[in-house]
Amino acid sequence: MNKILIVSNLLRIGGAEKLLYEVVCFARANNLEPEILVLDNYDREHYDPIYEQMNVKVVRTRISLIKNLRSPLKMLESVIWIIKLKYFAAKLYKSIHVMGLYNLDKVYHHINHKQRFFWNVNNAVQFVDRKFPYSAEFLGDENDTIVCINKYQVTEMQSQYSPELLKAKITVFKLFLGGHDTN
Repeated sequence: MNKILIVSNLLRIGGAEKLLYEVVCFARANNLEPEILVLDNYDREHYDPIYEQMNVKVVRTRISLIKNLRSPLKMLESVIWIIKLKYFAAKLYKSIHVMGLYNLDKVYHHINHKQRFFWNVNNAVQFVDRKFPYSAEFLGDENDTIVCINKYQVTEMQSQYSPELLKAKITVFKLFLGGHDTN
C-alpha cells in the first residue's frame, strides 16, 4: 500500500496550494500514490487540470454539514467518505496529510489513522494577538506529526501551547523543494 491521502480545502493559486503540489511531487518521486480530498469546495480551480495531467485523483466532497447538501448523490458520497476515513483509512492509505491546521476542525474527529500529518501553513503573526486560533485538542496526540514550513512556526507553537498540550511531534519540511532554503 503506497497510497497517501492529502486533505485540503482549495486548489487555487496560493501558498498552501503550492505546498500541496510540492507534497504531491515529493510523493510521486518517492513511489507514493497521492490522492487529494478537497473539502467543502466543488469549484474547478487552478491545480485541477495539473493534477488531471499528472493522473492524481482529486475528490471534492463535504465531511461536515452534509445535511445541507441538496443532491442525494453528493450526500451519499459524503457519507461514504466519512465511513472511509473513520473505519478504513488505515487499510487504504499509508498516511493522511491535512494541509492547513485550519482544516482540522472539519476532519480531525473523522480521521482514524496512526500516521496523521497536519501541515501548518501559517505564522502566528497572521492572527489576532499573534496567536494561532487552533484548538489544543488537535495538537495533543503524540502519534500525530505537525509539519511546519519554517522554524519560526515551531517557536510560535511551542511558546503558545504548553508541553502538556502540545504532544504531537513537530518537524520542519522545506516549503519549496526547488527554491532557496529560508530555514
